[in-house]
Amino acid sequence: MSLMKPYSLPLGTMIVGSAVWPMAAGLAWLVVIWPILGGTAAIFGPISGAIIAVTSAGFDLLIRPWKHRTTLQWMNLWILHEAGRITTSLGVLILLYFAFSPDPGTFLFSYLLCALVTLAATTRIWTRRMNQGNETGEYSKAHQGEA
Repeated sequence: MSLMKPYSLPLGTMIVGSAVWPMAAGLAWLVVIWPILGGTAAIFGPISGAIIAVTSAGFDLLIRPWKHRTTLQWMNLWILHEAGRITTSLGVLILLYFAFSPDPGTFLFSYLLCALVTLAATTRIWTRRMNQGNETGEYSKAHQGEA
């Protein structure tokens, strides 16, 4: 039998990470692309950053990180969180593409930059807390070599 001690995730850190990192990547896109391709291509960075920030922060709230859960439950919610965030933000991206018909290459690559930066930032937040949760005693006999 495992000793599972439930814990919560840091809500403030998750929301700040989900909102700040994609916006920072979008602004970096703006600064780098403006001199190269002009303002029409550069504006997609902040737009993509805003799409990712809103959907990611929304899914952060949807999983209720203040609730205490075990690592196994958090891992399942992490998969659901990322799949929902990516699917929803892609849906908004496709909707905007068909509504305004922008250049698909710059829109897609600015989205991918913001999405990958957000994925890296949120992964660090989630895994750091899960590692701390495991250090507090969530081990089974199999982990201790007794099985």
